[in-house]
Amino acid sequence: MKRHYFIFLILAICSSNLYSIENPTSKIDIDISLKKSIVENIINKELPNTIEDSGSGTQIFAGNNNNLLSVGLDILGAVDKKFSQFSESFMWAYKINRTPIVFSAQGQEVQAVTNFTGLFKANWNKQKQGTEINLDGDAGIKSRVSITPNWTIESYSSPFLNISNNTIPLTLNVYGLKLKTDINIADSLEKSVVSKLKVATKDLDSKISSFNLRELVEKYWLQLKEPILINPQYNLWLTANLNSARYSDLVSTDDRLGIKVGADAQIQLYFGEKPSPLNLTALPPINFGFVDNNFNIFLPVSSSYSSLNEVINKNLPKENFKVIPGVYSHIDNIALSNLNNELYITSDFSVSILNFLKPTGIIKATIKPNFDANTETLSSENFDYVLETNSFMLSIANKLFKNKIRKNIIENYLSFNTSKEINLAKDFLQQKLGYIEVDKNVHLKTNISDLKIMDVSLNENRISITFNILGKSSLEILD
Repeated sequence: MKRHYFIFLILAICSSNLYSIENPTSKIDIDISLKKSIVENIINKELPNTIEDSGSGTQIFAGNNNNLLSVGLDILGAVDKKFSQFSESFMWAYKINRTPIVFSAQGQEVQAVTNFTGLFKANWNKQKQGTEINLDGDAGIKSRVSITPNWTIESYSSPFLNISNNTIPLTLNVYGLKLKTDINIADSLEKSVVSKLKVATKDLDSKISSFNLRELVEKYWLQLKEPILINPQYNLWLTANLNSARYSDLVSTDDRLGIKVGADAQIQLYFGEKPSPLNLTALPPINFGFVDNNFNIFLPVSSSYSSLNEVINKNLPKENFKVIPGVYSHIDNIALSNLNNELYITSDFSVSILNFLKPTGIIKATIKPNFDANTETLSSENFDYVLETNSFMLSIANKLFKNKIRKNIIENYLSFNTSKEINLAKDFLQQKLGYIEVDKNVHLKTNISDLKIMDVSLNENRISITFNILGKSSLEILD
């Protein structure tokens, strides 16, 4: 039954050993990531695991006026025309195999790299002269991803190719004339590999830029202009004001590529009357800055005394509490207010004697409960009260049993360990926020690691308690 008093009890805390937080700012950092397989599929679509190409010498020698082999062939061709087609009979071919794609991230740049090995062969069809050489290197895509202050994701990708041998040395003996040349195979590899990766870069940039981050954020931010009714039963309202935003370097994990986005915001819950709308005029810009993967939310829960009294009395238990055998006490119509920055309480009080005599009166008290943050225990050991009654019988009963009645009030209304209730609240939030489908193929996952009371304050009109919620959230973009 004590569970029903949780709201009342935590809001009634006013302890000097708790520090004060005015307009606390929450740090809400979130991971935004996509599966590496999305990038892998784009590259795999364009770049096969095995790449082969072949051709004739005209593709290598053409236009090389300073190439000694080309000059020699031209001289021989002037003497004997059969040498004018010599380069056409020169044949070359290569075959390379690539490894699976590996990702790395540094700063705002991410690389998708594949390594390759292969063999290049060249020879004349009718002669035994030729050469072959092993090839190895890497190829892939470099992408620089950033977020503009206007919340637009920009991606600039470019292909790259690194090979161990751009040119292959070749020495030929043509009728005693030794001709040396370097065979340039880089152009062929460029056409076979880089041209395909250029297509992949366009697809990748289009895929990343198509995620409209601003539209997603603004959709929910605009809803915060008006307070949001999140619990009609208790008239519980939520307000949130986004002050600033930032994003991090790129992050690469085993199977995902991501970026962290953080925001500083003031979040507030109100019981009772609808609070005033917020003056939200423009979504704040987002800039590069420090972001980790945790959120640290300070959540003040505030209520007017009238609204809090309504909640308390709605959940008061109906049973009586035993004072001694045959004598039971009952409290009803609790009213909280502020008196000199202390919590002033009045309530109707009655005693049942042998279920026959039922005198009534009014209890008045000013309390200073104590909340031990280490044990999460609420207590009020120095609690005392004044009874006002016209009943002589109740006055006598109060004098005789005041210590018993006082003990009953402390134990049943003003003292208990809140850890169970905090855990229930934590489990409730985890259930509600654990997995949310924000948009098509965009899912929000949240894990709440801790929930605790941080601060309590009251003024003439309202009483507030600030909760601290710690956890981690990730926004996952699916295929």
